[in-house]
Amino acid sequence: MVSMSDNAGGRQLPPFPVDDGTLDLLWTALHPGPEAERSSLGDFLDLMSQLGGSDTNAVAEVLNDGTDGNPAILLMRDPQYSDHCVISALITEIRRLRGASDEPV
Repeated sequence: MVSMSDNAGGRQLPPFPVDDGTLDLLWTALHPGPEAERSSLGDFLDLMSQLGGSDTNAVAEVLNDGTDGNPAILLMRDPQYSDHCVISALITEIRRLRGASDEPV
């Protein structure tokens, strides 16, 4: 299943947090240990989106229901954090700590 956020309502999540507690949780989600079958990054991003005020189950539109053998594609009503949000927040924080601009060179 592929999910995309529909930001037509103008709602936005705050920038992904980069405080020590969140970074510890992010590290644990990426490296859950040998007993885990997979990373829990997706679950963690869902939780962070919910904490940011998004309903992560609210579907705005079904673009493909998956009955044709292709993955289901859902357009989500509320914005959700993605791995891109995390990477962007980390790059911004690194640049801030280095005293550089938030904009790419």
